[in-house]
Amino acid sequence: MIQLVINLIPKKVKKKLRTYELFFRSMYESWLVFHRTCFNKIYRFFISASIPRTASGQVLLNLGCGEVNHPKFINIDGYPHANIHYVSRIDRLGMFADNAVDLIYASHCLEHFKYGEVDRVLDEWHRVIKPGGIIRLSVPDIDKLIDIYNDTNDPDDIVPQLMGGQNNKYNYHYVVFNGLNLKKYLNRAGFVDVQEWIPGSCDLTTFDDFSVYHKVVNGKNYPISLNLEAKKV
Repeated sequence: MIQLVINLIPKKVKKKLRTYELFFRSMYESWLVFHRTCFNKIYRFFISASIPRTASGQVLLNLGCGEVNHPKFINIDGYPHANIHYVSRIDRLGMFADNAVDLIYASHCLEHFKYGEVDRVLDEWHRVIKPGGIIRLSVPDIDKLIDIYNDTNDPDDIVPQLMGGQNNKYNYHYVVFNGLNLKKYLNRAGFVDVQEWIPGSCDLTTFDDFSVYHKVVNGKNYPISLNLEAKKV
C-alpha cells in the first residue's frame, strides 16, 4: 500500500522531497557526530584505551578506523572515540619509528586525501612498516561504482561512495581508485607483490567496515570496495 502511494507521487515532487530528505539527514548526522565527539572527549579524559599487544609482539595499525575495533590492532583516528589509542592524523605517524610496524590496515581512508597527497601519504606509511611487512587497503572502486550508475543512470545512487558522506570535516573524497592506478601508487611508494585480499579469510582480515559493504540497487547486490594489499621489501 505504501509503495502504491509513493508511485502516485509526481516525479517532480519526489525529487523535491528527496532534496529535503538528504539535507535533513546530513544535518542530523552532523549533529550526531558533534555530540558523540564531545562525549568521547570527556570519556577519554578519564579513561584511555590501552595499547593492544599480540602474542608474537606484532605491531598492527588500523588507520582511520572510526569506532571499528579489533582487539589486536592499535587504533588511530582523528576523532577521540573510546576505542582510539592515538588521536592523530593518519598521514603523520611520528609516534612510530622507521621500520617499526608489521601491518597497516586502512579501510576507506586513502580517498580522503587530495589527489596530490596520495604519494606522500603512502610514503609515510611505507616508512613505518618493517621490511617484509604488509599494507592492506580498502578503497571505493570506481569501476564498481560505474556498474551501479550504468544500472540506474542516477548519480545520486553513487554520490556518497564517490564523494564521501560530507557530514564532518574529514568525510570528503578527493581521489578515485581502481585496481590499475592503486597498484601504480603502491609500486611507486616501494611496495611490491600487490594482490587482492579477501575479507574474513583470516583473523587479521575480519572487520565490520566498508571493506565488506554491499549496496543493494534494483534488487542487485553490488560490492563497492577494492581490497588490495602489498609488501614492503
